[in-house]
Amino acid sequence: MTTAAKKSDLRKARSQRSSKRLLDAATELIAQQGYSATSIAQIARKAGYSHGLVSQRFGSKSDLIQTLAREFQSYFAIDRLEPALKKRSGLDALIVMIETYLDAVAGSGTLGRAYYELFGESIVLVPEIHETFVKADRNFRDLLMKTIRSAIEIDEIAPEVDVHALASVVLAIIRGTSMQWLLDGGSIELTAIKREIRRVLEMGFARTAAAARSMRVSRAKR
Repeated sequence: MTTAAKKSDLRKARSQRSSKRLLDAATELIAQQGYSATSIAQIARKAGYSHGLVSQRFGSKSDLIQTLAREFQSYFAIDRLEPALKKRSGLDALIVMIETYLDAVAGSGTLGRAYYELFGESIVLVPEIHETFVKADRNFRDLLMKTIRSAIEIDEIAPEVDVHALASVVLAIIRGTSMQWLLDGGSIELTAIKREIRRVLEMGFARTAAAARSMRVSRAKR
């Protein structure tokens, strides 16, 4: 490797390290005090860098927040969900998605708390990040809908189910449970909640799925 290449790699490594420190600082501050109370100057000071570096690396505060939101989404989708869904299908895959998300929030430390601080503020208080979280919610709902359709195809969920509505209900369970845990995790047992979610969904769809299979068999015999 040439001297120029080594210097280029060193600069790249320093840039990645400083960007990570800035994101970590933003995550901790937002988890503690929310988006509105966190300034670029505070983020830079906590990370040990100049105010100008934050702007140089990320642009505006809202751009930095969009990067932070993508960090959590990547952590969930790539680090947690992909391995969890291997060899899973149908209704089991849908339930595992719920369980994995709840575990991701509980296991992500300040990242999950910061994400939900931003999620809450994006509804009314901070319109500039509203669209980021609308898009995240729609993408997540689309993934749930895809999983629900796969369960319908193998007769684990009845075909008359409103796929969009069911995905919205599942998303509400995920968001609501996550917010309860972040608000007062000491008073709820996440393992018990996941167990009940599995029990309720499996019981709820068992009869309708059996009826759908029976109807298909009956039609095939005609």
